[in-house]
Amino acid sequence: MQQGQAARHWQRIGLAAAGLLASFAVAAQDYPARPLAMLVPFTAGGATDVLARAVAEALSKELKQPIVVENVPGAGGSVGQARAARAAPDGYTLLLGNVGTLAANASLYRNLPYDVLKDFTAIASVGDAPQVLSVRADFPAKSLDEFAAYAKTHAATMNFGTAGVGSGSFLGGVLLNAALGVKVPPVHYRGAAQATADVMAGHIDYTIESSSTAVSSISSKKVKGLVIMGDKRVGVLPDVPAASETAYPALKYDIWNMVLVPKGVKPEVATRLNAALTKVLTDPAMQERYAQMGLAVPSEAHRSQAGSAKLLADEVARWRKLLADAGVKPEGS
Repeated sequence: MQQGQAARHWQRIGLAAAGLLASFAVAAQDYPARPLAMLVPFTAGGATDVLARAVAEALSKELKQPIVVENVPGAGGSVGQARAARAAPDGYTLLLGNVGTLAANASLYRNLPYDVLKDFTAIASVGDAPQVLSVRADFPAKSLDEFAAYAKTHAATMNFGTAGVGSGSFLGGVLLNAALGVKVPPVHYRGAAQATADVMAGHIDYTIESSSTAVSSISSKKVKGLVIMGDKRVGVLPDVPAASETAYPALKYDIWNMVLVPKGVKPEVATRLNAALTKVLTDPAMQERYAQMGLAVPSEAHRSQAGSAKLLADEVARWRKLLADAGVKPEGS
């Protein structure tokens, strides 16, 4: 009698578990059932915002639901990311951040109201923006090798422009200093456009800018593009050599961009989002659009959930060391 009751008890548990799994499967199949929001921790019109809108447009078609892009700038991207971390973990709030807001901010800001490695689930890396060393037109160097030789002698009197501590241009300058073994000081501006404008005017020596924006500044002839900080040239700047063609072949700096969701989103929903993004990023039309924007589609590994999570963790650790070695202290120190 007792054995029979026990058997019926476990049978009921098994049926309940099966029902629960079935409900999860149905929920994943029904997802998404309403519009989504993609939070972008930058102002509208910038390089990351333009990428976010391109991704949201294509992803919306794949998911068959509208995706509203919301710009939530402030505190180097931390305001928008804090809002994303607090959002309901239902898969309807996405975050698109980059190397600065996601990896570097972990070391640049004290007492962040979230832990980027614990409070988010990485879905996929969605776009890599090659960076360019752009110098004033009359800078006494025509190549990265000549630039390095000059900087090693004149670093104290040089400067580079940034869009602020934690910005892509700032991080690029920190990385370049480390690669060349110099300490050129930064000059901070309210935005990347102002930094580039002062390079063009000859007020500062150089800036690190995205290949997509470097096209117009270099074509003006008021700026020289010395090197693509990577292992290959980019189609929109065919005459600018890659670092692999110089004495510094290991110099590599892309601004990677990643889609994440708040921790707690069901695995089936995260998998659905990753599959949709993978389809979007491997579409020839999207790849052509990226090429026209001067962007690169991330590697297959970085497009995966596991690979994007590893990229995020590795980059948090990498920038913690780079920023500490450069003497950059967290805000409020």
